[in-house]
Amino acid sequence: MKHLNIITPLFVSIFLMFSWSAWTQSEELPKETSQSEFLQLLPNVDPIPILYLGSYHMSNPGADQFNLESDDVLAPKRQEELKEVAKLLARFKPTKIAVEAPYGDSATMARYHSYVRGELELRRSEEEQVGFRLAKMLGHEDIYPIDVKMGLENTELSKLIGEDPAKFGPYMGDLEKAGSKAMKIMGQWLNDGTIREMLYKMNDPQIENIALGVYFQSFVPIVQEHNYAGPDMVNTWYHRNIQIFSNLHQISDRPEDRILVVYGQGHIPLLKHFTQLSPYFEAKDTQEYLEK
Repeated sequence: MKHLNIITPLFVSIFLMFSWSAWTQSEELPKETSQSEFLQLLPNVDPIPILYLGSYHMSNPGADQFNLESDDVLAPKRQEELKEVAKLLARFKPTKIAVEAPYGDSATMARYHSYVRGELELRRSEEEQVGFRLAKMLGHEDIYPIDVKMGLENTELSKLIGEDPAKFGPYMGDLEKAGSKAMKIMGQWLNDGTIREMLYKMNDPQIENIALGVYFQSFVPIVQEHNYAGPDMVNTWYHRNIQIFSNLHQISDRPEDRILVVYGQGHIPLLKHFTQLSPYFEAKDTQEYLEK
């Protein structure tokens, strides 16, 4: 019978303690040490540049709790705007473009190859309208699906709210009001402007942080005794996104890589957060590339 090896926080602490002890015994430390010496413990690597493009769902799939009803991106006006977006993003000079489709999905890759050969037209999704379009423009042989599907359904959450609606109901009420208002505001952005202008606003770091903050405002407080239904749902969201982020390691196999990630905007603040903590990647300023 095989034993599962689990690295616990205690194990890590003990390992670091003994490693530090051994290191200090084998290498004499100067009397005064600085923070820079701690930084030298990080791997000495050149981080791969990542450009995260957070987008609205152009095909109106209705897959999220709150969904923006957008006009048809296949309309001539919007097609010209998408060409403008592609030209601006091309300045990043990505070597690979990652999209929100299941990791390694053969159907997505086959569609891209067919599109490159001129055998089909782009569908309404941002994966194709931005990702496929730009990849073909730059002469890329492949597209890179990196998504991990993971449902946020949580029966315990609904149960907990139902058992004490006076306590937990207001969190859901506030979420509904905020979500509906956000969709109206973004709908106005799109109606009054171009797709480039819409994406520029959506990729403002303050807007991104609001999207992530909703989870802490509305779900983390939903806890009762040892029932952590709200935090568990947030944990699932983090779980999905850390796996998505880990797939960047699977597609970045060359030191000269530069990766553009085209994704639903709600994922972007977490992906950027993980990038900030990783020595292997470096997030670039998306708004800089969306400016004319």
